[in-house]
Amino acid sequence: MKSNLTPAKFIFLILIISILVTYLVSYYGGYFKDAITKTTCPLIGEEYQDGSSSGEGKCIIPAGAFD
Repeated sequence: MKSNLTPAKFIFLILIISILVTYLVSYYGGYFKDAITKTTCPLIGEEYQDGSSSGEGKCIIPAGAFD
């Protein structure tokens, strides 16, 4: 059976997939970054602090840690 995937269709398919992946990363990227930061903060002995928007969370030194 012969495939009907011409070079133009192949390029169009790659373009659509690239646009979809770019959109998903830009939309959900901040959530993934916050999830990774929230998971790693306890590993280094710090606490997670939410940022003003998604992707801006950070690890902070807990109050009284050096008392």
